[in-house]
Amino acid sequence: MTPVTPTDSLELTRQANAWVARLTSGQATAEDARALREWCATSAEHMRAYKEATQLWKQLGQLPAATPRRTPGRRLLGGGLAAACALLLGFAWLQAGQHVDGQAWLADVSTRVGERREVVLEDGSRVELDARTRLDLDFSAERRRLVLSGGAAVFHVQHDASRPFVVEADNGSVTALGTVFEVRHQPAGVRVTCSEGVVAVRLADQPPRRLEAGQQLRYDTRTSSAPAPVNSQEALAWRQDLLVFKQRPLAELVDELNRYRTGRIVLADAETARRPVSGVFHLQRPDEALAHIRSSLGLSETRLPGGWIVLR
Repeated sequence: MTPVTPTDSLELTRQANAWVARLTSGQATAEDARALREWCATSAEHMRAYKEATQLWKQLGQLPAATPRRTPGRRLLGGGLAAACALLLGFAWLQAGQHVDGQAWLADVSTRVGERREVVLEDGSRVELDARTRLDLDFSAERRRLVLSGGAAVFHVQHDASRPFVVEADNGSVTALGTVFEVRHQPAGVRVTCSEGVVAVRLADQPPRRLEAGQQLRYDTRTSSAPAPVNSQEALAWRQDLLVFKQRPLAELVDELNRYRTGRIVLADAETARRPVSGVFHLQRPDEALAHIRSSLGLSETRLPGGWIVLR
């Protein structure tokens, strides 16, 4: 194997930083994602450079100055032409039924549409990730910190009094005390369900709330609800491919279905999003759930290319 020289290493670092800049620009395409996979597969040094660039981005919150090399025909456009190109690109995404999530490429662990995954952490704890989930890990001798930046996960925590196990989501955190619990991003905030043991849920500048087995609470950017009784088996039924809804907002059901189907279901207005829905739905058959929504709530739909559906 040809050794990598310092000059080669610097060039790989520049290219890796450029890839991360592209993915976090909000303009990444499915073609970019495929090209990045090919670039990373070129050699172990390419993959290492990409991982180092993503770690630097996470630590600093921004990238070192680096700009992807532009090929002819891909110059930055201004004014109305740029807007028109953005519209064309958006329509192309609809046609392809794909949405490129640049943040998922930067996460330590992530899942795609319809994919569930279980990982074992270095301390022996286990994490079950729902579809479309992003999780970052920060383990040290003093702490076990995880950041759930999207999606949902169930945490099976190994007790270690010397290293608290903390999951951060939006502006809140959940500290485990040797337990099993779920943290889930929802349209209106974050939901925490304790299945075994005890957790402490804390929002910035507020005292923690104690959540025991069989209890659930929700929080948003300002407040958290009081702990309420919950059937944790029903709340976590997604692990058996089921969703159990009892008079919950339609927006929450649509959010769950969007994790398991290509394209996207969109609700036309806030009133429709708030309508309550009940039923048991199979995650591997999301179109059946969609048919139930239409018939039970008397909704109409508009179908767009790429599996996009507007309900009103």
